[in-house]
Amino acid sequence: MHAKSVIEPCSSSDSCTSLLSYILPWDSKVSEIASRFQVNISDILAANSINPAIPSSLGNQILRANSHVKIPISCPCVDGIRRSMSTTYRVGAADTVESVSEGYGWLVSAEQIRIVNGINGSNPLLSKQSVVIPLPCTCFNNSNNGVTTVYMSYVVQRGGSLSSIGLEFGTTVMNLEAINGLGQPVLVDHGDILAIPISG
Repeated sequence: MHAKSVIEPCSSSDSCTSLLSYILPWDSKVSEIASRFQVNISDILAANSINPAIPSSLGNQILRANSHVKIPISCPCVDGIRRSMSTTYRVGAADTVESVSEGYGWLVSAEQIRIVNGINGSNPLLSKQSVVIPLPCTCFNNSNNGVTTVYMSYVVQRGGSLSSIGLEFGTTVMNLEAINGLGQPVLVDHGDILAIPISG
């Protein structure tokens, strides 16, 4: 069964800032997270309400596995849908497409990585190869019910429900249903990716 995610059609060349809810698969330094997603450490600090004026040694701070970190990314219109295609990953000797997907907190599936990079039986993943990581993002005109909003892509965790997710991020089940185009009955599964409105 494939994970579900919201896809926002688009037709213009404009982009917005979007967020990723990154759940660390293993202990990581802030600087390693910034490098993985190719964003500035200061932008990660700001997105997570950490004073960027704190000394740069904060980049060496280790965050524990399963910590939630908000990652700000640019969300352009690519081939008629919103998605970020600017993050690349240099393949290590022991990497598989699945381990690369895991390294990005399952925000992108192994299948999506294969499709975007043309990886298949006759064109395998190679060590030192640079692959594009097609990260999910949404803009929805940076608005939610008339309120300025940034949208965050969130991977549903085991045991998660719309009500628990809404409670965690200060929104309603009805709002999550509308934003994500969820039909009835509303069921979300572990691994689904939801767009969560974060009021500006």
